[in-house]
Amino acid sequence: MPTPDDDRPVGATANGHHPTGGTAPAPGGEDPTIVALGRALQRALRRIDTVDRNVLQLAADVAALAGRLAPPGGADGPGDEPAPVRSWLLTNDADQAAADLSDLTEWMGRVYVRYTRAQLSSCWLWHPEVIEELWWLRCAHADAFHPDSGSWLRVGDWHDRQRTGVERRVNALLGGCSLSRHVDRNGRPAEVTEPTPPPLVGHYAAVAAHWAATRTAGPTPSPAVVTEAEQAEFAQHGGYG
Repeated sequence: MPTPDDDRPVGATANGHHPTGGTAPAPGGEDPTIVALGRALQRALRRIDTVDRNVLQLAADVAALAGRLAPPGGADGPGDEPAPVRSWLLTNDADQAAADLSDLTEWMGRVYVRYTRAQLSSCWLWHPEVIEELWWLRCAHADAFHPDSGSWLRVGDWHDRQRTGVERRVNALLGGCSLSRHVDRNGRPAEVTEPTPPPLVGHYAAVAAHWAATRTAGPTPSPAVVTEAEQAEFAQHGGYG
């Protein structure tokens, strides 16, 4: 048999309240709980849109940073092998050498010469040993600031030890030098020349065989080898007088 309670809204109690504590919506009106949930959902969606924009901007910033700091000749993408360690003094690929030197000169303009004690003479490119020093310093800088494997510890080591060591050696090598010292000029021979090859290298096989057999320095040089050594010393020191 129907009772008076049968006409109240579904889910409402006898006093007209919902079990959750709200009041029953007026006939034809909106449930306040649903309205509140809708507004909360809109706020959440706006926050998600903001997060999406921030993530996209962060991804673009990281990609740009990786492009600037990637080691020269580095891997192009995921799964690529890391770039091998290359020595300028041992290079024999003209195209690779040109690319490496282009990268080095750009980096030096952006980084190395920013430090006031870094000194470069006009002939620094004519000093292969200087290029070698600057090349490894440039690559160490890229490693220290690498977005994936870099660390502040490596950055600090680059600033405190690596950069200052290279700077000190390069300044000593280039101090007082100029391009004019590399060429014959006004009857004066060039002062900067190619280094003398290591002396007595032709005897490496005899030295290797003696070492492998006895683990002692040797073999005892013959009179001819001693004469050869004296001639090499004379040439190295420009004569005895």
